[in-house]
Amino acid sequence: MERRNVIKSLGIGLLGLGTLPSWANNWNSDSFENLTFANSEVFIKIVDCLIPETNTPGAKSIGAHLYIEKVIKDCYSEEIQNEVKQTLEILNKEAVAKHQKSFEKLDNLQAVDILKNSTSNKKTVEFLKNLTIRSYTSSEYYLTNHKNYQMAPAYFHGCVEI
Repeated sequence: MERRNVIKSLGIGLLGLGTLPSWANNWNSDSFENLTFANSEVFIKIVDCLIPETNTPGAKSIGAHLYIEKVIKDCYSEEIQNEVKQTLEILNKEAVAKHQKSFEKLDNLQAVDILKNSTSNKKTVEFLKNLTIRSYTSSEYYLTNHKNYQMAPAYFHGCVEI
């Protein structure tokens, strides 16, 4: 009886391995288009305001906004996701009321002013700031260029006299 179960499991496993390459080849960035918020441009603007690009890459060019969206979608509850969406909508409404432009079309100084003086949820704005800083400081650029991070710092020298 055990032999039948082993042969059955082995057959199913081999069948699954045979179809895996055709299934995995079709993955690309377009496969995950449903992971973005409706106000994705507002995320880009917030990230660009908090860590702007100077002679070093800013948070926008590193892709911090993608990290923030992914973390909020995958790691936080529906309640927090809805709170973030409401805050983004409020920021957009305040920008339209104050400058007659949507939040993502403002220049950085105007956007920073709205972020500082926003009547929206201050806790959520601080949460977005912390996520931006975390995403920037854990990026490959920051770790390799500013923290001197090495993937495998121990080196092997096989032909060394003792």
